[in-house]
Amino acid sequence: MPVHLLVPMAGSPLSKRALEHACSMHPGARITVLYVVEDVEESYAARALVGADELEERGRERAEAVFEDARAIAEDHHVPIDTEIVVGKPAREIVAFAVDHDVDQIVVGSHGRSPMSRVLLGSVAQSVVRRAPVPVTVVR
Repeated sequence: MPVHLLVPMAGSPLSKRALEHACSMHPGARITVLYVVEDVEESYAARALVGADELEERGRERAEAVFEDARAIAEDHHVPIDTEIVVGKPAREIVAFAVDHDVDQIVVGSHGRSPMSRVLLGSVAQSVVRRAPVPVTVVR
């Protein structure tokens, strides 16, 4: 039975490294690359000036750029990938996607911040590790 991996990507070097890890360590797996368009990605003032629909469209355009990079990484490893876009809070949407789509493992990049900065800034990877009902591999 093939393994289904979820690799959330935001375009950072560490999210690219997470996809590279998933492709090299699990070449026979089904890999889904997920981009979360944050519903608070832009300020309220920007929403008022430009409109929520326009901001969401810009998020989807950023997702397509991330997916282009993801496809290049996957092609280098000769691994096919699926891509998905969701809107919401990243950690919450990553976990929900994993539950709703029978994901076997999540592979996520992390900045490896100190405990104090995680308390002050939060961490998507840390939240995913705490909430996910499946194993999570954190790549640094």
